[in-house]
Amino acid sequence: MKKKILIGVLVLIAIFSAFFIWRSSMPNAENAAAAQTFALEKADLLDSVLVSGTVVSSSTENIYSKVSNYPIKKVNFEVGDKVKAGDVLAQLDTSTLELDIKQTELNIRNAEASLKNENSSNEYNMQSALNNVELAAIELKNSQNSFDQIKALYESGSISQDELTKAEAALKKTQLSYDNAQASLVNIQNKNTTTTKNNIEIQRVTLEKQRKTLNDAKITAPIDGTVTMVNAKENSAAAGLLFVIEDTENLIVSTAIGEYDISLINLGQEVIIKTDSTGDKQFLGNVSKIAPTAIKDASGNTAAASNVQFDTEITMQAKDSNIKIGMNVRLTIKLKEKKNVFFVPYDAIVTDNKGDQFINVLETIQQDGKAQSNTRKIQVQTGMETDMYVEISSPDLRDGMKVLTSAIAIQEAAND
Repeated sequence: MKKKILIGVLVLIAIFSAFFIWRSSMPNAENAAAAQTFALEKADLLDSVLVSGTVVSSSTENIYSKVSNYPIKKVNFEVGDKVKAGDVLAQLDTSTLELDIKQTELNIRNAEASLKNENSSNEYNMQSALNNVELAAIELKNSQNSFDQIKALYESGSISQDELTKAEAALKKTQLSYDNAQASLVNIQNKNTTTTKNNIEIQRVTLEKQRKTLNDAKITAPIDGTVTMVNAKENSAAAGLLFVIEDTENLIVSTAIGEYDISLINLGQEVIIKTDSTGDKQFLGNVSKIAPTAIKDASGNTAAASNVQFDTEITMQAKDSNIKIGMNVRLTIKLKEKKNVFFVPYDAIVTDNKGDQFINVLETIQQDGKAQSNTRKIQVQTGMETDMYVEISSPDLRDGMKVLTSAIAIQEAAND
């Protein structure tokens, strides 16, 4: 019994050995037939950077009120309305401010009239003081002459001491009158209208501020465009964002390029733009702006050390009503492009120890009336490369060739 089992085992071993010998003796081309292949054909080869982006306006203005202590009286535009720069979007209720302006104007007129009166009064008083000084000077001179004469007579013994004393008293009196007249003149000369003038200047500054506030109470459009947001409500406070105006005719795409790709991006490069809403339809644009620094956070530091990105803008080549602000888009930024060339996946290229490059092509030949698979090695020149493919050229290449891409099958074919 044990002998029969041993014989059976030996038979099985012989069968398996024969199978593996037969399998290994099959032509390598047949093994290659089961390998993965790439159908060779001429097409356009594009090396690109793929990113996503958002459609935005080329010109956007967020509008706030410069005046917050007056309620909104009237809102003149709604979302979707077209506006021109200078159009009044909303008007604040400034009835109390207008009364304040009238009061300030009246205050200025009254102060100016008071200043005029003061000036007239000062001129009259000045002239009177000058006249008084002049009269006092004449009286003083006459009194001095009289005293000198009486003194001379006294010294000659012609008059008494009493008369000299009276003359001296009269001289002192006229001197005092003259001094008082001079002092009064100085006081009038020193008198000024600074207080009134300062009051007028303060009122004028107040009026200027009030008029500016009145002008700011008209909330106007800073640019031509379309109203895309309205938060302003009548009888509500003019606080926060009130309107958004955007240029909906000239659109751009905003995106961010990672640091590993940004060195490949240059101004003017053509971009293919696609959106979910427009399906396979392609729109063209060009790179129009690349930020000089990476995106920063609110503190001014690079936003993310592990995922550094640079703001980039794409300008669309043509307007299209199907593209709207806020749409998410897929962007293909063209780096290099070759038209109508052969190309294969990277793993289809084999380099021998001499540095020559070739591909292995799977072909079907007739042998003994039967179709047999065979591989043929074709030396090629490589050209432009993308992330997945490499351009190849050779006079032996033809459309429809099946190029081996399996590394094992390629190696077997190379060793054949």
